[in-house]
Amino acid sequence: MRNYFLLQLLFAGLLITGCSSDDDGPGTGPEIPTVESATIDVESGGSNQPNQVYIDLGTSDTKVVRRDAWELGFYSGSENRVFLNASILATAAELSEFTDIDAVNSNTVFETPLQLKYLDIQTFQSVDITVNNVEELKTGLPLGYGMYGDADNGISFSDSVEGGLGGTAISGISTTDTDNKVYIVSAGSAIPTEAADPGSINTAGEHRGFYKIRILTDGNEYTLQYAELDADDHQEVKISKDDAYNIRAFSLVNGEIVDVEPEKEKWDINFTSVYSYYGDFSGTTAGVTFSDYAVHNTLGNVGLYTVFIYETEGESTVETGAPSFDAFSRSDVEETEFVYDDKTVIGSDWRQTGGFGGEESQVKDDRYYIVKDADGNYFKLQFTAFLNEAGERGYPQFKYELLE
Repeated sequence: MRNYFLLQLLFAGLLITGCSSDDDGPGTGPEIPTVESATIDVESGGSNQPNQVYIDLGTSDTKVVRRDAWELGFYSGSENRVFLNASILATAAELSEFTDIDAVNSNTVFETPLQLKYLDIQTFQSVDITVNNVEELKTGLPLGYGMYGDADNGISFSDSVEGGLGGTAISGISTTDTDNKVYIVSAGSAIPTEAADPGSINTAGEHRGFYKIRILTDGNEYTLQYAELDADDHQEVKISKDDAYNIRAFSLVNGEIVDVEPEKEKWDINFTSVYSYYGDFSGTTAGVTFSDYAVHNTLGNVGLYTVFIYETEGESTVETGAPSFDAFSRSDVEETEFVYDDKTVIGSDWRQTGGFGGEESQVKDDRYYIVKDADGNYFKLQFTAFLNEAGERGYPQFKYELLE
């Protein structure tokens, strides 16, 4: 009898311990950073900058993915949105007259021609153009200075620079099938294999081809219809939302779902290497591409802002009164400064490239960044290198510290 009573006590203890473990398990409280400071050598991959690198500041874990591994990113949140891979210059144009993907090819003629604009590089003026068919549209769909669009009327074949849900080139996917149109997708540029000269880059190779897609949804699952532009029939794949991730990625070129982003709570900074969009370019509108580019995880509720130590006025500098990177502490954080709706706050502004007025390629020392992760932890971050010892680009480095 005594042994039976002891077994009952032991069993009860196990139950209590089990309940306590469940209550205190993952997801019930803020994630405590395991790394208080670190220096990260970003594996961008050299002058071709072939990699996207996702970085979790709380653990200093990194995930490296080739940037040509995917073209489409299917959003897992409550809205039905599909992102384009800006790092390979992917673009997409809606064909508002078509819902049958198999009826579209290079020879497809529009009943109502598209009225668009492009930038004439010779005159640097915006020029009107009438696009009568898909073959003509193909000329101005790849991202570049002379690509087609019409910013005044909200026509853009790239996602917005800020990376928000409302700025996708592909419209929100409707649960009413007939509302979802066929799109022509430019799969962007291949990653070159020939290294650039020291100090230069070589990031955009041959065009990767055109595809046609149509996307349907029931709200929790996307149905992607896709094919090469001139194929007679199409493939179809189901892509389920997964709340642990911002997006689920798909490769049109390889016809498969791809593991790209880490879980949305496990990365803060993405050194995407290359970034492109249709937008402002020296006072006009064009497709522009940047290298050495970093974004932060706005879809995962990461905030970030810039602290400027000094400002340049002509040939002189003026101190801003902000503390140095080393002196900045938790009490200096300005909550109202955090940016959650524009992932490009860092961008490529952390470095300057040589060749302009005799300037050297180097990291800018007038700024650093404050990051607030999804768990409410604060970090200060400063870039420390731009080139490797041989003077080659594509070898960024930054340091960061937890603010307590």
